[in-house]
Amino acid sequence: MVIPTVFTAAPGVMKRFEQTEYAPRLKATGVILSYICPLMYMNNPLSEKMPVITSSNKLRTYTSARYYTDDEILAQITGGALQ
Repeated sequence: MVIPTVFTAAPGVMKRFEQTEYAPRLKATGVILSYICPLMYMNNPLSEKMPVITSSNKLRTYTSARYYTDDEILAQITGGALQ
């Protein structure tokens, strides 16, 4: 992973995901899972100082996060290794 990556989901979704074979694989990449709403997290003056990319149009609209497609984000967080 080239840049720090945080995936957010509802607590129930995270709990179910943790029971799959994909959870350890994702953790091994260094991805952080969080139940904190990204919009609420970004509603902090300190967060505006950090570059944040998202595929969420809502997050892009209401925060300083920059919008990219899922494929563009994948290329950025892997350094293009998965293209």
